[in-house]
Amino acid sequence: MIDFPLTKDEWYKLRDDRTRRLEEVTGFEDKSVGVIVNPEVSSSYPIQAMTLITLNMLARWCRKIAIQIPSDTISCLPNYHKKDFCEILKNNLSEADPYGQFAFKDVEKEAYNQTLFIGKAEENRYDDKAVWIDGCGWIAGVAYNAPQDILNECKQSNPIGPAFASCLGVAELFRRAIGLLPSSTEPSWYSLYDLKKADSPLSIQNPPFISNFNFGRIHQVGCGAVASCLDFLLPLTNWTSEIFLIDDDRVEVSNCNRSLSFSAWDAVSKRAKVDVCADALQSTTTMKAISFNGTYGNFIGQGKFLDFPPDLILCLANDHNVWGDIQNNYPPLVFHATTTKSWGINFGRHIPKKEWCVICRFRDEMNLSLTPICGESEVSIKKTEGESTIEGVLPFLSPAAAILTMAEMAKIPLAGYPMNDDFIEFSLRNIDGNFVQSQRKHLEECLCKDQPISLYPKEITSGKFWHLTEN
Repeated sequence: MIDFPLTKDEWYKLRDDRTRRLEEVTGFEDKSVGVIVNPEVSSSYPIQAMTLITLNMLARWCRKIAIQIPSDTISCLPNYHKKDFCEILKNNLSEADPYGQFAFKDVEKEAYNQTLFIGKAEENRYDDKAVWIDGCGWIAGVAYNAPQDILNECKQSNPIGPAFASCLGVAELFRRAIGLLPSSTEPSWYSLYDLKKADSPLSIQNPPFISNFNFGRIHQVGCGAVASCLDFLLPLTNWTSEIFLIDDDRVEVSNCNRSLSFSAWDAVSKRAKVDVCADALQSTTTMKAISFNGTYGNFIGQGKFLDFPPDLILCLANDHNVWGDIQNNYPPLVFHATTTKSWGINFGRHIPKKEWCVICRFRDEMNLSLTPICGESEVSIKKTEGESTIEGVLPFLSPAAAILTMAEMAKIPLAGYPMNDDFIEFSLRNIDGNFVQSQRKHLEECLCKDQPISLYPKEITSGKFWHLTEN
């Protein structure tokens, strides 16, 4: 094994730089977490998905973690099927942080600053340091120091609810690690299907999940933090797609605080982000990833937009005039997702001729020379000529934004789509947040009004999801 080229101090200084840039964020570096996994993990897709995602995310800021889990657990996740699950977890942890102190053993709660329960736990094990998460299907639940309601047995192989539960739990642990008190000790349950919140999982919707849907051709514009998290999550389904990965950037150490796919070795070797994302997607045989190391403008300039016309565009970058490059080429269905400069995430959808495009969505910000923060970009606000700032990004926000994108993808084949408004905001600042939805009612103000359908190429109007525009 080749020695890691950065010293421990060098690694953490660079890795945690973006985390520390928020004013209130301090003190997390020396905190420890004991993770207790429900023994049903051996046969439970939801518990395995939560465990995999939670530990990957937690290791992006927490340097000392103990994991209590049955040692003979075999993976039932699609891209790791029938492999030793504990070995999968160990590899993920060491790749996320080569200097982390990660132990697989029984957790004595007194030895750790906080305890996280994944799945239902014995009630007498809760105390004032305990956080629990649970999730299945579209449902995610979290609470601090409280016994949980019963989540009915769910056999769905749906990563969306479990993944969002992971984000909620890690966010709560992080809040406590930096000294913020919880706003509520009552359980919070969310459905990513209809973006509703409740105090019991029995009162929110959890419809069937279509795990084997073919999305046709996707242009993924950007392979930064949000995109690379999405590419880590997609192989947890059996979805099929030909995905063009488009980015001209390379992995830096500072990217490793918030991406589920970027390893420490990817960063020190400065691997192309498209190659890392392609590796993540190609861990499954149902995804065909095609890398393009360049900007979307380069991609379009080489004629590839119509040579390989998209059924869906995922706009997960904000540099190189990407918004204009997308909208000015008469796109099909477009999704975009970002993180904010504090604790928030947002997701937007554009159905041509029906909803605001990404240019119009951020029109005011563009006029003010503001680039909304996302996992891809480090430059936020152009203050004066030649001057820019680098904002903080919290470790759990990019995965959460990726999950909103994935949830919207999962709704496409369901009856009644679209279910939600075209713009969604959510803050992980408090444990009892709500999804905020908004819909632009005045479409005549959007660039779309100047783009009659006759201008759209036949390669686009014959696409898999164009019926959403026609309907």
